[in-house]
Amino acid sequence: MNRIFRVLWNAATGTFVVTSETAKSRGKKSGRRKLAVSALISLSSIMVSADALANAGNDTGKGIGTENGWIAIGEGAEADSTITTKEKVAEDPSKGYVAGAGIAIGYYSKASGASSTALGGYSLAESIGSVALGAGAHTTSTAKYSMAVGTNAVASNLYAIALGTNANASGKNSIALGRDTVSSAERSLTVGLGANAASLDSMAFGYNTSVTSDAANGIAFGSGAVTSAKNSVAIGSNSTATEENVVSVGSDALKRKIVNVGNGAISESSTDAVNGSQLFATNANVTQNTTDIAANTDSINQNTTDIATNTTNINSLSDSVTTLTDDALLWDAASGAFSAKHNGSDSKLTNLAAGTLAADSTDAVNGSQLFDTNEKVDKNTADIATNTDSINQNTADITANTDSINQNTTDIAANTTSIN
Repeated sequence: MNRIFRVLWNAATGTFVVTSETAKSRGKKSGRRKLAVSALISLSSIMVSADALANAGNDTGKGIGTENGWIAIGEGAEADSTITTKEKVAEDPSKGYVAGAGIAIGYYSKASGASSTALGGYSLAESIGSVALGAGAHTTSTAKYSMAVGTNAVASNLYAIALGTNANASGKNSIALGRDTVSSAERSLTVGLGANAASLDSMAFGYNTSVTSDAANGIAFGSGAVTSAKNSVAIGSNSTATEENVVSVGSDALKRKIVNVGNGAISESSTDAVNGSQLFATNANVTQNTTDIAANTDSINQNTTDIATNTTNINSLSDSVTTLTDDALLWDAASGAFSAKHNGSDSKLTNLAAGTLAADSTDAVNGSQLFDTNEKVDKNTADIATNTDSINQNTADITANTDSINQNTTDIAANTTSIN
């Protein structure tokens, strides 16, 4: 049945050995049951007596012991599997090897690192404190305290962990979980079939996800997602992040929506994402503004037309003013007054309304007002002339009267004398 489950006494060597169900024992039969437990515990690195022999599988296996004791379990070769606390198995090192306090179990397994463990056919634990578990599992000499678990899993750097068939963790403190995963950069992490993380502190989650070597701190999450720029994140199946410091939920060929987003703060300093309802309100305002702008555009166009018309009128008026210059009432700077000269000759102002006649009036007066004044002046002149004649006559009369008065005075004086 090709499995070990019995511990038998070997009289030739004077020791108990773990052997197949087909092997026969000799001597100390009463102690078999107790020693079976001890032998099983020995498989967990508890030492038993030196020179213990093991027959496994087809009963042709052989074990070789060191001075401190070990148990060798193998098939088809000497010391194919060994457990020991010494530095090296004697006999044939190419078929089984154990360093101090190491454990090697399996066909051609080898635990060459101190305190290392190799379990499985052709498993190899080369560095101190490392564990190689599975057919062909390998922890390299540079992979102290690393772990490779799974067929052909490889851990090749300090504290690296490779878990899964063909998993490969080559970065310091890196972790590769899943078949064909690769974590090749320091502190990188891969989870999922074929995932690959090749840059510092990068993470790839999902089937065939990838973070490239120039995408430090990048994250790829979802089947086929790829991040190829620093500090960026690709989320979703076949999403790509090709620019630095971005989060991508799709690719050039594949667009996705982000739903159930809360209202972001809207301010001069806000960096929040906004949702559709917030943008809807903005769009409503933009639509209203568009309508208003369209109306204003019509008004502006009308104003433009009106301005063009006014410009034409102004140009026409300018031409008219230029034409009327000789016929207009112009300011005469030399005399400090408006001049009505036309072609060098004086001219009249006609159709002038009657101005106000008052002590403080500055209105221009017309000819009819001056005519009336002149009429009164002429009459006054005639009256003055008549009065002058009367005054002259009165003066003559007064002179004659004065002479008469003087004569009377003389006569009165003469009469007075005669009376006396």
